[in-house]
Amino acid sequence: MATVATQGGNNTAVVILTILIVAILAIGAVYLMQDHRTGSERVGDAVAALPHGVGKAADKLGDQAPAQNVKRNLNDATH
Repeated sequence: MATVATQGGNNTAVVILTILIVAILAIGAVYLMQDHRTGSERVGDAVAALPHGVGKAADKLGDQAPAQNVKRNLNDATH
């Protein structure tokens, strides 16, 4: 009977570990994705950032990882 309880505990640990690995890989994939914004979207982001300074507006013209875009969209939604 002790082996059945041990196997159940091991299975739970394997499932949790698998879920953690998949989550880490998914987060890593988002951070490594390329920026697919069009030129007009980049200019729009730069114009929207002008009130915060020319430097921030210039940063919006360059490549941004999608994770940065998610963060930016969350900031826009809360303001």
